[in-house]
Amino acid sequence: MKKSLLFAAAIACACAANAEVFDYGFGPDYAKFPFLGQVVDPTSDYYWDGNYDLVDKYGKAMPNLQAISVLNTPEGEEKGLPDLGVGISMLDGLIYAVSANPYIGTDDELETMPEENYNYPFLSWGEKGMTRTIFMPGWGSEEAWEDKDYNAATEEDWVATKNGVQFTRLGTQGMVSRGDTYFQYPAVTGNVSLTVWAGTNTGGTANPDNLLEVAVTPIIDGEAGETIILSKESPANKRYYKLDPITMDATGKNVVFRVGANNSQLNLMYVRIEGEAGENAVESVAVEAADAKAFNLLGVQVDENYKGLVIKNGKKFVQK
Repeated sequence: MKKSLLFAAAIACACAANAEVFDYGFGPDYAKFPFLGQVVDPTSDYYWDGNYDLVDKYGKAMPNLQAISVLNTPEGEEKGLPDLGVGISMLDGLIYAVSANPYIGTDDELETMPEENYNYPFLSWGEKGMTRTIFMPGWGSEEAWEDKDYNAATEEDWVATKNGVQFTRLGTQGMVSRGDTYFQYPAVTGNVSLTVWAGTNTGGTANPDNLLEVAVTPIIDGEAGETIILSKESPANKRYYKLDPITMDATGKNVVFRVGANNSQLNLMYVRIEGEAGENAVESVAVEAADAKAFNLLGVQVDENYKGLVIKNGKKFVQK
């Protein structure tokens, strides 16, 4: 597990006595994921009897069926660059701009995510591209540990949860990313801890290396910290584990956590964040790094010697 010095120094801190516990399970009351509650509600316009694609294998986001742009050569299958600085809100399921300068590959303009929506998780992705993301009702159990697929690997790892979200891979547009897609959770402050319950399906094209890896990136007052990789060696197929908690002292700061896939298929079952409620705003999105990578319109990374239109930090400009 990789940790920055900030985390290494704070790993032993105890959560403050007035800390709250924020449980981000994917059911049964869906208080933290209202849109997913609509997906499993038979009376809802968004009801789906089966697995539901938040982002499908063609890079299309539900429920408004808006295609997320992927820049490709017209007849090629080269890896392209998707929309950046956008996200899918778990309050209403709609796509919004979640940074001050999003890159949107079409001429359409997106509404900026309303302030209220930041009180709920949203789904987004980085420069490696989006991943097919599936809400899968009916996993796990709510009453007790059971020895079956999509439940905990051991009784000690069990948490009461019924559903999960799977990060897998896109099946078209040349995008083969199995990482860099994440949920961003609302801000907390004070002495903070985060615990993830997650598993994987071993084998197959979505996980050929039989990995269980969870990427956790803290965004502290708008600045991205070092990504921490939580992992499990030789994971059991179709089972989940309670992974090592992350703790840190964020007193006087606002920290949001991004939790998602890292190079392998990920079955995210549950996230628990302890701390005091922080202030949520668009500023919770990471600030632009001075050394951010630049890409041409085919999604190919270029250096400072490249002349022409480039995309950097989600913005287009001419490099001379």
